[in-house]
Amino acid sequence: MISAILAGVARHPRWVLGGAVALAGVLVGAHLLSAPDSDLRYAIPTLPPLLGLAALVLAVVALTRRRPAAFTVDAGAGVFRAPSPPNHVLHAAGAAFMSATIIMIAVNSRTLQRDRPAEDPAGWFMGDALLVLACLVVVLSVLQIAAAWRGVGVQLGPDGVKDRGPLGTLTVPWDALTTASLPPTTPTALSLRLTYARPDLVRAAGLPLTRTRIRTDTIDALFLAHAVHHYLVHPERRQGIGTAAGYAELMTVLYGAPPNLSRS
Repeated sequence: MISAILAGVARHPRWVLGGAVALAGVLVGAHLLSAPDSDLRYAIPTLPPLLGLAALVLAVVALTRRRPAAFTVDAGAGVFRAPSPPNHVLHAAGAAFMSATIIMIAVNSRTLQRDRPAEDPAGWFMGDALLVLACLVVVLSVLQIAAAWRGVGVQLGPDGVKDRGPLGTLTVPWDALTTASLPPTTPTALSLRLTYARPDLVRAAGLPLTRTRIRTDTIDALFLAHAVHHYLVHPERRQGIGTAAGYAELMTVLYGAPPNLSRS
């Protein structure tokens, strides 16, 4: 059951994320439209935390699963992409529900604040603090949702390696690398450290977390190292990247006699 849910999230990440954001918005709207003194005003805020907790639990489960040793062929863009990670989408969905929760709590606090006497500074301070916290949580959640919607992860193209992170993109042309650029790694490594032969060719857009590491939290790191090594050794085969024939050739080579990049 859980495997089927995670597979569905991976296949339709934008549908899942869009649905979660829409549901969170509907709950906030229903909360704001309910009468201030009604039971509904205080009952609705109990729903988003439960939904958010469920999304976050599924995200943790997704993180414990073995990352795929495979690419997705994007013929339209002419690249091999790391598979869409369900944990990023589920984290963003959880953030949407948690934002809805803090907004509702802040609204309820402001409603109660109007009934407090002016000489109750502690009550007024708590209400204002909750409002500031709600604004901060919403901003952070919007950034996380935008990153998940945009898509994150590594991709290989005829021109090089690209790592799309939550805040920025790192582009490493093939000419910036050599076969000595890849250190030993393991399948479960969360990043792949690169040694550049031409660091001046590396380009960063936005705010990537680092310029020397490719994040591998969405793909088997050893598989990625094998693939990069293959195209460094065989530059004439880079034009096949992004095609079904090129992917079939890559998988045949890697699973037939992959280069020895694993730790001893």
